[in-house]
Amino acid sequence: MNESRASRSAILEMGQVSFTWPRQKQPVIAIDHFAIAAGERVFLRGPSGSGKTTLLSLVSAVILPQQGHIRVDGVDLRSLQGRHRDRFRADHLGLVFQQFNLLPFLSVAENVQLPCRFSRRRRTQALQAGASLRLETERLLQRMHLPGDILERPVMQLSVGQQQRVAVARALIGRPSLIIADEPTSALDRDAQQAFIRLLFDEVAAAGSSLLFVSHDETLASGFDRQIDLAQINSAGSAIESEYLQEAG
Repeated sequence: MNESRASRSAILEMGQVSFTWPRQKQPVIAIDHFAIAAGERVFLRGPSGSGKTTLLSLVSAVILPQQGHIRVDGVDLRSLQGRHRDRFRADHLGLVFQQFNLLPFLSVAENVQLPCRFSRRRRTQALQAGASLRLETERLLQRMHLPGDILERPVMQLSVGQQQRVAVARALIGRPSLIIADEPTSALDRDAQQAFIRLLFDEVAAAGSSLLFVSHDETLASGFDRQIDLAQINSAGSAIESEYLQEAG
C-alpha cells in the first residue's frame, strides 16, 4: 500500500506530534508518524510509564498536542473546540477504560446504551444493527458471554470480569470508527483471554471498526494485523511521564 493510499484510508493518522506535560522540559510523546488503516487491528505494547496513557488521551482528544496533527476519520482533532470535541469523541470513538468507568447508579443495559444517549450517530447505527436498542444491547452482552437476565441489574452487582465485558459492549454499541481498548483483558483469567479477544475481533469486524488494543502482555498479541512497541514510534524518553505522574499524585 503506497503512502497516499494509506493516508486516504487511515482511520487514525498522527504526524509530527509532540506533547509535553506542564512543568516538564522534555516531551512525553514525540511521534513522527503513526497510522491505523480502516478495519486494521493493532496491538500496542509498552511498560508502565512509557507514555501509553498520554498517547490514548491524545488519540481520544482528552488532551491536545502542542505540535503536529492527529486525524481521526479525516478530522484534525486540534480543529475541534470544547463541546465539538466531546461530540466527535462520542460519535467516532469506542473507549474501553482500564478502570471501566461504569456508572454505578445505572443498570447494565443503561451503561451499555450510554453512548447512544450522547451520540445520535451511534444511536442510529445501533438501531441499524438491531431492531431496537434493547435487542442490540442483548446481542452484544450475549456475544460477551453474559447472561440475558442481567440487563436490569445494577452494574456494581456484577463481578469485576463481568463489568469489564459490559465496558466492552458499551464501547462496541453503535459501531464507532475506532475502538480504543486499554488493558481490556486485565480482569479475565488466562483461559478466558484468548476467547474474549476472538469475540472482540468478530464484533470489530462486524462493525467495520478499527481496533487499537493496548497491553503490556505480549502473549495476547497473536492474531492482530500489527504488533508495535511504543518505543518504536515514540522517540521521547519513557521516564518523563512517570516523573510527572509522581509529582501530580
